[in-house]
Parts: sequence; C-alpha cells; structure tokens
Amino acid sequence: MIDETGLFLNPLVRRTWAPKGQTPVIGGDGGHRTKVSVIGAVSVSPAAGRVGLYFSTLPDGYFTAASVADFLRELLKHLRGKVVVVWD
Repeated sequence: MIDETGLFLNPLVRRTWAPKGQTPVIGGDGGHRTKVSVIGAVSVSPAAGRVGLYFSTLPDGYFTAASVADFLRELLKHLRGKVVVVWD
C-alpha cells in the first residue's frame, strides 16, 4: 500500500490555553511555512509473515508522477516475487 502526505514544520497556531489577558509568546516566524512531502509504502509478505515500511521525503517539494515512479522502482529493488500495489 502506498500513500503520500505533506507536513508543515512550523505549526499553525490558532488558539492557546493562556489565561485571559496574558498574551502567550509562541516561537516560529509565522511567515513562510517550510513543508516536507512524504511518500510511504507498507509491504506484507504472506509467505514469510513479515511487514516492511519504506518511505521517502522531499523537503520543500512535492511528489509528481515521475517521482512516484522513481519511488516504485526503488521499492521493487527491495521486494521479491509478484507485487500488487494499492495506491491510496
């Protein structure tokens, strides 16, 4: 099974638990938000009963069809036999 996601490294802050009237000091510049795109795959071997986790990251980028194909090529180097890909 393969899936992709994006993560922001600087958290989005909307509310705080600060007491009323006391402005909290929160780290982070609040401007440009650095992100990381992540793609991952979980493999299950029915014969050996083993589970594997494979992933790749792209800082400040995103996965295109070509980069997903590259990820699949690299993944297939680690897996033996027939493979069924479920892409969410």
